Amino acid sequence: MAWEVDDIVSTMELFKSRGVKFEEYDVPGLRTVYGIAEISGNYPSSRAGGEKGAWFRDSEGNLLAIEANR
Repeated sequence: MAWEVDDIVSTMELFKSRGVKFEEYDVPGLRTVYGIAEISGNYPSSRAGGEKGAWFRDSEGNLLAIEANR
């Protein structure tokens, strides 16, 4: 599940202040820097212009995301 936010950095700061830990990835096709990945055109529902994404887990271990258009 993912939520689209206007400002991914400020949203992450708010979440972190409440104890949320963001995932870090460094695999072919997906690399995060400070928890944020640049995603080019992967989401046609978001006008395919590219966006930024960040992932975190809930208390049950489900992977959730926030995303913002560039």
